[in-house]
Amino acid sequence: MKKAIIIGGGVTGLSIAWKLSEKGYEVKVIEKDEFIGGLARSIKMGNYFFDIGPHAFTTKDEEIFKKVMDLFKSETGEMLYTKRTVKMMFRGKYVDYPLSVKVLLQMGIIPAIMCSLSFAKSKIRTSIYSLIGKKTQNQNLTIKQWAIDSFGKYLYLNFFKPYTEQFWKIETSELSHRVIPSSTKTDFTKALKHALINKYLELSKREPGELSLVERESLPRYYPKKGFGEITNRIGKQIKSNGGEIYTSQKVDKIILNSENSFDVKTKDKTFSGDFVVSTIPLNRVITKIKPLHEIGIIQSAKKLEYLSLVLLYLITKKQNILGCLNCYFLDKPYNRISEMNFFSENSSPQDENILAVEISCHYGSKMWKNSNEEIFSMCIHGLEKDNFLKKADIINYKVFRFSSVYPIYRKDYDIHLKETQECFKKIKNFYSIGRQGQFYYGDIDQMIRVGFDTADKIIKQ
Repeated sequence: MKKAIIIGGGVTGLSIAWKLSEKGYEVKVIEKDEFIGGLARSIKMGNYFFDIGPHAFTTKDEEIFKKVMDLFKSETGEMLYTKRTVKMMFRGKYVDYPLSVKVLLQMGIIPAIMCSLSFAKSKIRTSIYSLIGKKTQNQNLTIKQWAIDSFGKYLYLNFFKPYTEQFWKIETSELSHRVIPSSTKTDFTKALKHALINKYLELSKREPGELSLVERESLPRYYPKKGFGEITNRIGKQIKSNGGEIYTSQKVDKIILNSENSFDVKTKDKTFSGDFVVSTIPLNRVITKIKPLHEIGIIQSAKKLEYLSLVLLYLITKKQNILGCLNCYFLDKPYNRISEMNFFSENSSPQDENILAVEISCHYGSKMWKNSNEEIFSMCIHGLEKDNFLKKADIINYKVFRFSSVYPIYRKDYDIHLKETQECFKKIKNFYSIGRQGQFYYGDIDQMIRVGFDTADKIIKQ
């Protein structure tokens, strides 16, 4: 029986363990935290469920949809349908998100006109460039170049630049266009097309890769009654029922490459031996654990692959229907997005209570990261009071959690360092580095499950 060691118990690691264990592989999952789920878990404290995110489950992948929904098939009402409602505070106006014709009108007459003229100008310019044979190298596009070419200078200056720099804490001229998730990367023409035409078309006839952000968010969305982490908890139970083992509170210290193409993975007090190793932990960390590593210089390249950190403030309040939507994005605030948990599930908190999940992106070790819980709370409640969403007196309690490696940072030269690191890994037989952290890929939950399943298929075919 072949043995597989999975480093990291997030959704990607659990997904590959799930599929391999179904096929009879001896699977061991090693997770450094006390609980599995990674960034797709819910932290349970008393009668509260604090999601990291939060997330909702949506996909057009039929296999992924069936596998996840089957986890809940014996319990009616455990998987809730949620309607996506998202807003953005734009220049003091509460507008729908993502971009559409309706949003242009909500911005006001002057911004709508300026937006349309700027957009038309950018399209005329790119059409002229196309006619004379001048093309931009898409692979090397920065956010600044991509946004101006796709949406026009007005939206770049008034939306993309301030929001992107607020979120990443890096200038748009230094960031690759890859920081925009693939599902989001659609130009304004496609958004307009969806707003005017595609709602009358059958989305199921199109491939997942063809869906824009607007179209993807039109797909049905589901959320477990007891927090999104219920999905990863149930995957963990499936792994165990298939004979797999999950070890928590085990931080990996070394990944030893043996001469007979086998591995020994060492933690502080355990050694795990296997034929395959799949790592889902950050590239800049796993590279330092591989022994021996013949290409020592590669460590410097891997260390240049950075991750953005996340501080999450959860506000527990008696007030209901605060945002009027699932999520709201903000400009010119210390926080980027706020989610209202009662719109996901009323079971996330006790009856007559509510939770706001306030997301603050930052760099590890920065002033924001080091701020005390009281400073984080004071900073955020000030903005919420100013926008008349909530008052300090409405808050029953609050919790703060910090996560060091959440979003891959695609600087404009990231691809050079990523390619060098991946080429090094390819030389290690039966070793895989996958997932959001492990392959430096900013994907959605269903995409990460697909990555896990596809990697399992590669191992099985070997």
